[in-house]
Amino acid sequence: MAGACLAELCLILCCFIGGNLAIPSFTSEPGNVTAEVGGTALLEWQMDDDGASQIFEIWRKLPSAGLIQRAGGGAASPFPGYEGKFEIEGIATLKILNVNKEDAGQYEFQPSYDDGTVLDSIATLVVTYQPTITGVTASSDAVNEGDDLTLTCSADGIPAPTFTWSKSDGSSLDAAVADAAAGTLTFSNISRVATGTYTCSADNGVGVAQTQDIAVAVSSDAPTPAPSAAPEPTGDMKTDGKDDGKGRGAKPQKGGLGTGAIVGIVIGLLALFITIAVGAYCASKRFGPQQEKKPDVVTFTKAEENEAEPLKNKDPENPPEKTEDKDTSIIKNGEMEDVPLKNAEEA
Repeated sequence: MAGACLAELCLILCCFIGGNLAIPSFTSEPGNVTAEVGGTALLEWQMDDDGASQIFEIWRKLPSAGLIQRAGGGAASPFPGYEGKFEIEGIATLKILNVNKEDAGQYEFQPSYDDGTVLDSIATLVVTYQPTITGVTASSDAVNEGDDLTLTCSADGIPAPTFTWSKSDGSSLDAAVADAAAGTLTFSNISRVATGTYTCSADNGVGVAQTQDIAVAVSSDAPTPAPSAAPEPTGDMKTDGKDDGKGRGAKPQKGGLGTGAIVGIVIGLLALFITIAVGAYCASKRFGPQQEKKPDVVTFTKAEENEAEPLKNKDPENPPEKTEDKDTSIIKNGEMEDVPLKNAEEA
């Protein structure tokens, strides 16, 4: 009897202890979820509450933005600004409507229970979208025969797009090397037959493939002019003063005027300028305005007049008249005339 009571007591104790050892936990988590732009994404969580009651649930977009919440198993309520964007379905499935590129990232779900248990789980949303070609370029704008040329096609898209090339006339591209991952088409030693329009196509399995064209024009190589023959050494040649083992040779001057020639020209121009200036100065002195020249006046005393009288009148038969009121005579303008001495001194 005592043994039966002891066994029953142990069974009750085990059940009590075992029941308290069980706690709520996740039985299923979303992990990584993929959705296309414009579509709907479902992040689904499953839990085993083990008899505990949920008191609060919250879904966030990391790092910290609260999206929607639910209390005591009631209706979910989105945070302001997220109405019509997020909903809760089933036990704990976060529904994201009208997915766009910005929705990609990590999402957190955190339920709390009345026994103090708080669970936490993180899922990742990958948003895929069709490629958008951002540019098609050529490694060179001017292409001549024999050059190397690389065409590069760039595009944005998730997953990363692959690239294919074609020529508008449908001809083969065997002469070029295409890299489907990098989006390049490379020509080595290109020829004129490569001239034409090339089309790049980018595709990643989402939506439709995108295309863009680029034109290539290959020009023929311009002939290289033959080098001119070296001039024969002359007396004008300048020796370099070095012996290269083949004897001293004359090195021709480079084209254009030398320093000596330039100096000579400058000196010649300077001399011409000086000559013109001197000639102009002399001409101004010779033909310019002259000062009025006063007539020559020569004064004679009475004694000198008597000596000069024979020169004035050589006719002995007509001697000059004697004037007693004249003190002296002067020669004025080549003619001799008598003036008072006082006036002669003033003259």
